Amino acid sequence: MKIDDSASNTNKLLPLQTAAGKPAAAAAPAEPVRPVKADKVSLSGTAKVASTRDAPIDVAKVERVRDEIARGAFRIDAERIAGYMIAGARELMARAR
Repeated sequence: MKIDDSASNTNKLLPLQTAAGKPAAAAAPAEPVRPVKADKVSLSGTAKVASTRDAPIDVAKVERVRDEIARGAFRIDAERIAGYMIAGARELMARAR
């Protein structure tokens, strides 16, 4: 099969057909998007601190971690991460009550 991108072939396109082989109906003009009621979002205490523009950055710690990653010596403490995740989930559940 040869694929030809030339503009002269655009007039040779077949009309759209449905699965039953009948010509497809012309699409109705799209309706404008209407605004819907927005959901409310609340941030956890940790997220609020992390999202502030003036959040302190421990430059020495960043450099230490960067160096450990470069040397292949950086270790991930899965139990510590899991603890933070559980604490965050507990905070969300407490707010939901």
